[in-house]
Amino acid sequence: MLSTESTRAAICNVLEERQLSSGGWPALAGSSQVAVEPTVYSMLALRPDPERAYERALRCLLDCQNPNGSWPSFIGDDAEGAWTTALALLALANNSEEVASRRKGFQWLLRSVGKESSWVWRWKFRTADRHVRFDPNKFGWPWQPNTNSWVVPTAFAVLALRHLPSSWSLEHSELRLERGTEMLLDRVCPGGGWNAGNSVVYGAALAPHPDDTAIALLALRHCPHESAVQRSLAWLEGKASTLSAPWSLAWSALALAAHCRCVGRLLSFLADRVGDCGLSDNATLAVIALALDCERCLTLLTR
Repeated sequence: MLSTESTRAAICNVLEERQLSSGGWPALAGSSQVAVEPTVYSMLALRPDPERAYERALRCLLDCQNPNGSWPSFIGDDAEGAWTTALALLALANNSEEVASRRKGFQWLLRSVGKESSWVWRWKFRTADRHVRFDPNKFGWPWQPNTNSWVVPTAFAVLALRHLPSSWSLEHSELRLERGTEMLLDRVCPGGGWNAGNSVVYGAALAPHPDDTAIALLALRHCPHESAVQRSLAWLEGKASTLSAPWSLAWSALALAAHCRCVGRLLSFLADRVGDCGLSDNATLAVIALALDCERCLTLLTR
């Protein structure tokens, strides 16, 4: 049986080896295209050591910020921005030297809204389109601009906004944080947990997904007494012991630990499941490293 400490150390060594010369990480081992998601997770997993690897990644992340303040999913794509902007802001959360970049990023994030927030779409969902069940007044963030709100990008945006310095007083920041939280609570599945977007379609309840549920619960760490949160925690606790995918296991461990659930056995199983760290998916490897050091990493993700 591998220890969580030795497994995490091995993963961090692999991540260091896979860091590109530009400072970022690709989605998959062997690729040369920097992707923001694995870069952010790797930065959080490796921080604060090794300092050199983190600093190179920081420069790469800042260099790929779009002129409008957003971040793309991949360098060279998404000139208008993507959901990864929230992730980048999480990576920069404790960096007091990059105020201009962070401020532009938050301003873009606050301008980004799910398409259902417009009066036309609110009217559509209330009158003409009754195939889905949700309150369009409770909107969040999309994966890409000019599309509807989804659970994961909304959850990461909520996490990012909780790191917004209160002294900046950016317009609508409190309202967007409130609306994003309301949207997550509104989209919960009837039995607890979250699907990718809606909870009921064509009158049928959708099944929750472990990773979507876990990320939503991280964003709702400050709402422990909400019935939706309690139902979802119970669902995830029951589901976690049946999971085998390292990605879902890692996010589940982080979410349950954030809500003060015991995750020792889950982390031990995750460490054994990862084995020799041969996974090619760098985002998954980095999230596993975050989970195996959950006490420290939760302070970076949540506030």
